[in-house]
Amino acid sequence: MDALLTPLFKSILFATALSTAGLGAVLSQDTDTVTRRLSLHTETLPNAIYLTAWRNGDVMFTFPDSQLHSITFYNRAKLADNCQWLATEALTPIDEKTFYYDYSETLLECDPGAKPGYVKTPRTGLVTVE
Repeated sequence: MDALLTPLFKSILFATALSTAGLGAVLSQDTDTVTRRLSLHTETLPNAIYLTAWRNGDVMFTFPDSQLHSITFYNRAKLADNCQWLATEALTPIDEKTFYYDYSETLLECDPGAKPGYVKTPRTGLVTVE
């Protein structure tokens, strides 16, 4: 209890309280985040499996500000061939409303005795900001 009353401890406690209050003020400041709909425009091969962020339609994405920035989506899945696959979708801004889209897949590993039953399906295209 005596330690709580020492001048050094009081100074440390006060400094910690000020730092925490300042951090709270910084964290509570509003940022100019912007949520936008991203629409994918690319080819889709028949009977191909794509591990894509767009599997259920357009993607809603929140940007930290109103500017477009590069985005990379990673989707990992174990498919019916008993192999682990990793899909990488890279979006690179072209202008204020369009991204260049690049999709690739990597075979990570297969269960013992399993053989890959799928082929890689790389593709490119555009993603538009709606």
